[in-house]
Amino acid sequence: MDIKKSLKDVIVLFVICAVFATVLAAVNSVTAPIIADRLAGAANEAYMAVMPDAKGFEDVDLSKFELPATVKEAKKETSGLGYAIKLEATGYKPGMVIIVGISADGVITGATCIASSETWGLETSLGDKMVGKDVNTVVDVEAGATSLTVNGYRAAVKDALNAVIIFGGGSADFRTEEEILADNLNDALGLKDITFTKMFMVEVVEGVDKIYTADNGAGYVCVIGEEFIGVGTDGVALGDSANKDVAEAAVAIVAATELTDVDLTAFEGISARITAIKVTATGNYVIDIEAEGHGKKGDEHSYPSGKYTELRISISAEGKVIDCTAISSGETETWGGAQLKDGAYNSNFIGKDQTEANAVDTVANSTNTTKGYKQAVLRAFEAYTIIVGGATNE
Repeated sequence: MDIKKSLKDVIVLFVICAVFATVLAAVNSVTAPIIADRLAGAANEAYMAVMPDAKGFEDVDLSKFELPATVKEAKKETSGLGYAIKLEATGYKPGMVIIVGISADGVITGATCIASSETWGLETSLGDKMVGKDVNTVVDVEAGATSLTVNGYRAAVKDALNAVIIFGGGSADFRTEEEILADNLNDALGLKDITFTKMFMVEVVEGVDKIYTADNGAGYVCVIGEEFIGVGTDGVALGDSANKDVAEAAVAIVAATELTDVDLTAFEGISARITAIKVTATGNYVIDIEAEGHGKKGDEHSYPSGKYTELRISISAEGKVIDCTAISSGETETWGGAQLKDGAYNSNFIGKDQTEANAVDTVANSTNTTKGYKQAVLRAFEAYTIIVGGATNE
């Protein structure tokens, strides 16, 4: 081995790398200020765009207030019309820069995204939908959408609305929707910092939107509209809610439910994607099935994981979806996983029969994921029909 030659090669490589590093540093020193100036210029134009009647703006000293990290800059309109706020949000990626105009009475006058690394471009169309919303109604913008872009944008705008309340001397709740839910669930049972699991419903329960169980076994929480009603392990509701009887009846039903395995080999024509079926004493069926998507096994859409998404679907004796959920996902957040994460797409099927389920639309930008989900629901209905109709292998 020629040690001198090897040493020479290493030195040459080091020199080349050093030169490239120097050049890149020099380029960055020139371009970084230009990019910053362009972004600042875009922000200045956006401030006027989101509050068209503004006479001018003056800077707000953010150091005087306790604000969420998304709020990067704020300007007060000089004639008292309101504020324009710059935020940096995270969707699929960080760096989504949003400018929001908010009137003195807390209503959005305009919103626009001036910089982003998002893939699908959803952030470019959300601003117009925000106009006229306040801190209570902004959560309804694109309600049910599971896009990380939409959720990040909406959360940042809510931060801006709360910031204006703070600027005016008021107090604001900067908790996320997840934190608010967790606190409400804990409060209903008199607990603190306990996690909860949303129950998968296999029985039709009237009058209750959702039921959660405390992971420490302390009891249940029934959600009825905006009310959270705690029910202990003894089946007795806490507090004096007018809906306590409804909550107690619902918990009694779900607590008494028993499931029996269905022998899939006894029936012909059931999809091979179905991994298990159980039946309740009331004739409802719970079906576990593999759904295709970007993550399906095989030679189609094998990117990124090569796995199916596992769904659980319950169908009533009357032939309508009681509940459906993803119990595991083969999809990444970018390629459809976000569509399954919070159950917004899943809820489109609840209460629907087979014909109605077939009419549910897929979601743009997550077509393969939602198409696979819908296909799985329809296959579950086919299995239900076979079992109820008694088509066996005998």
